[in-house]
Amino acid sequence: MSNNEEAIRHMTSRLLRIINKHDRIEELPIRIADDVELTAREIHTLQAIGQNEGGNMKTLAITLGVTKSAVSQMVGKLEKKGYARREKAPDNNKEIQAFLTESGWHAFKVHDKFHERHMRTLFRRLEDFSDPQIATVSAILAVIEGVADERMEELFGS
Repeated sequence: MSNNEEAIRHMTSRLLRIINKHDRIEELPIRIADDVELTAREIHTLQAIGQNEGGNMKTLAITLGVTKSAVSQMVGKLEKKGYARREKAPDNNKEIQAFLTESGWHAFKVHDKFHERHMRTLFRRLEDFSDPQIATVSAILAVIEGVADERMEELFGS
């Protein structure tokens, strides 16, 4: 095995550990208020809706990297909880758009502050890396994501 192959195997093992740790974090409830907790998936869906206000299910699915069916189900759950609302697009009865309610915007802002704190930590810890180093990592991650997309297409057909 070449040094390059060994390094790639080591890198993918590390990436798998990161994914597994992230999955564990995703299962934890996030406190929005004293008596309100949402799952990380719910919060990330709220975040996607807030960043794409009025976006359709396809847009949200692409943003989150999930199927339209999965995002539609999650928006439905958030709608039942009073954090989101769905409306038919004014120019297309088949297209459904998602919007945040006042409670949804509150949760969005609470999580945004939490997220920004963690991003500042990440920026601080990566500040010694040069722009070309960061660009290289970004390019590597794009290739890995492309391989994952191909695998999903092979396994799920879309």
